[in-house]
Amino acid sequence: MATSWSDLLSRLASGQAVEADAVAWAMEQILQGKFTENDVSAFLLGLRARGDNADHLSSAARILREHMIRWDPGSGDVLDTCGTGGDQSGAFNISTATAFVLAGAGVRVVKHGNRAVSSNSGSADVLAALGISLVDDPIQARANLDRCKLAFCFAPHFHPALKQIAPIRKKLGVPTLFNSVGPLVNPAGAQRQLLGVGRFELLDVMAEALVRLGSVRTLVVHGEDGLDEVTLGGATWVREVRAGAVMSHVWRPSDFGLEPVARAGMLAADAAASAALIRQILAGADVPAARVVLANAAAGLLIADKVQNLPAGVAMARAAIESGAAKQVLNYLDSR
Repeated sequence: MATSWSDLLSRLASGQAVEADAVAWAMEQILQGKFTENDVSAFLLGLRARGDNADHLSSAARILREHMIRWDPGSGDVLDTCGTGGDQSGAFNISTATAFVLAGAGVRVVKHGNRAVSSNSGSADVLAALGISLVDDPIQARANLDRCKLAFCFAPHFHPALKQIAPIRKKLGVPTLFNSVGPLVNPAGAQRQLLGVGRFELLDVMAEALVRLGSVRTLVVHGEDGLDEVTLGGATWVREVRAGAVMSHVWRPSDFGLEPVARAGMLAADAAASAALIRQILAGADVPAARVVLANAAAGLLIADKVQNLPAGVAMARAAIESGAAKQVLNYLDSR
């Protein structure tokens, strides 16, 4: 195990094996502020070059969980739709739109997220564009969850020790370990997740990390078109984590009973454009992007054990939109 930054960085540079304990040590040093910008940059880029593995991710997640501001969501499971990002697709904030629909359908959702690092719009960016305050108080987060079944947790507010490395991540401008670990450290301890990954090779890695961390039920998804969500632009590759095991699935638009959606139907140039599209979808607009949200919400309803199959999930998600329930969730948070 590394006992200093120079030891760890030397191992990374020389291609030697880096144990999970070494990654945990580095995370502890970062959280305690014992690093230089060059230390963290070299560490993150070194790990990126080697590729993520389940031991590294689960080890780092455990350290971050020990240091985060955790809050009690009350009785019953909560679900997170936070993904890794980094797909470079230019798509609107699908997971955020999905969170509103799931809450409207009666699922308790605690959405974890951050500002954009390597995309046009992070979940925090689109929330601001929607007029929603970024909650920094566990009490208010719990109040939102109890009132409208949805709470957003802005990562820097609940992981304050990581704020000091945000400029380093921004400067690097590429997905790093923190993109992969972020979905594993929900402040409310969500054990059900719809977790999109931007790279195919992360499917099994994230699934195995979730097994190690004790996930109740999670779907790790990646689109054939590169989308880090359930896609309707081709096949969606799925790893289902349940009862300590991982199962593989492939979903196609026909499995949802939905027409395909090309990449052009999912694009948003910035947070303002993404927010405008989300408002259209929640208002019931019949646009291609709405079908993508229905597909993702169907997957979320499956995770939450609200439905037994994807077409039933689509029907329930559509009802949450058509009844106005999903829009009411947005209206409540917008008024805070």
